[in-house]
Amino acid sequence: MSTAAMRDQSAAAPLSVERYIHFSTVWGIFSGFLVWHAGPTIFLFYLVMLSNLMLIWALQPPIVLPRWLAGFLVYLLATGIVGTVRGTDSLGETFKQLGAISLSAFYFANFFHAEGNLVNRAWATYIRAAYLFALIGILIWPAQCIYHYGLVRLQGMATEPAAFCLLTMPALYWYASQWLRFGNCRKESLWMALAVAFSSSSIGYTAVAVGLLLLFGKRFTGIVMATGLVAVLLVGLYLVSPNVRVRVDDTFGALANNDVSDTNISTYALVSNMYVTGRVLAEHPILGNGLGSHVISSDRFVKDVPGEDLVEAAGWDAGFNTRDAASLTLRSLSELGILGFLGILWFIIHFRVKGESGHADISSAILMCFFQKLLRGGGYSNPEQFFFVLVYMLNYRQYHASLRDRKYGLAGLKS
Repeated sequence: MSTAAMRDQSAAAPLSVERYIHFSTVWGIFSGFLVWHAGPTIFLFYLVMLSNLMLIWALQPPIVLPRWLAGFLVYLLATGIVGTVRGTDSLGETFKQLGAISLSAFYFANFFHAEGNLVNRAWATYIRAAYLFALIGILIWPAQCIYHYGLVRLQGMATEPAAFCLLTMPALYWYASQWLRFGNCRKESLWMALAVAFSSSSIGYTAVAVGLLLLFGKRFTGIVMATGLVAVLLVGLYLVSPNVRVRVDDTFGALANNDVSDTNISTYALVSNMYVTGRVLAEHPILGNGLGSHVISSDRFVKDVPGEDLVEAAGWDAGFNTRDAASLTLRSLSELGILGFLGILWFIIHFRVKGESGHADISSAILMCFFQKLLRGGGYSNPEQFFFVLVYMLNYRQYHASLRDRKYGLAGLKS
């Protein structure tokens, strides 16, 4: 599937309510900076999802609840109930998370159902939106530097540089794969790579390294070359970027010394949440403490983190990143246990599309998002979360459906 073909498919639809739903949804995944902190985090995009659900219901009834989604939500509820019975969770925290997850997953299931469970059009819109999002980030970056009286890390309209990389990296990978395979999309690849470079995000840079391995590592020679290139890139970034060097040094220092008192705030968030998650797994390794419980677990255990008293004395928030545990890996292990984390890994492995095709490129592109979330991004229901989850899953199904059609079509021709 070429970029031009997807562009033509998207442009063919007439101006309508259906097109409003489509574009408000895909552009909405970039709206994570529009948020209301009223106890639980409420994204403006939640209101868009609710209103669009009503429109979908009016235009294309009935609203659907896939069996996989129903089972998934029941499982999450069960973990919260078990945790509440144990005294490690509360139904209030469980339903806060379950409500947001249910709305987001239910909405995107119905959004793609209305689009025939095909990902081509939504993906074409996403990669163009991500490219424009990156260009806007580059354009406003000089003004942000002037405002802060010095060079700042590029984050565009995202909440932080890591979030900017998370939103744009799948599109960057897609454009780079098209440049490598077909010789097009060079302009988009270079501009987006420049934006990521200016972000000075250690997580973003690590994701670029993984992307290079995926792009060039499909043959043995490619693996050797890509591994060497990635090693040079990572060492170069460590030597050249003070931001990357501080995070690497502080993280290894905190882990080696078992002390968070002399670290930057990102390292503190990561290491302290690692400590809390380790304490949770020592108590309940299989199921964790229940959906929404990490904030409760942090209240119990964070005071025992070595060096925590000095951190609080310095004026830092001892509860920094406690709601999302600083990464999806730590949060899922803490709240859902080893079973829940293995479920996430199973999903990523099972629905992976390999090889060299448009579907494989989409699959690898979304791996960039999942990789960053596993390292740094424990939110369950951010605007982009279930967009990428559904595209990843439906892309796999669409790919295998095309293989079946090709197989039976050829069989029919031979007969």
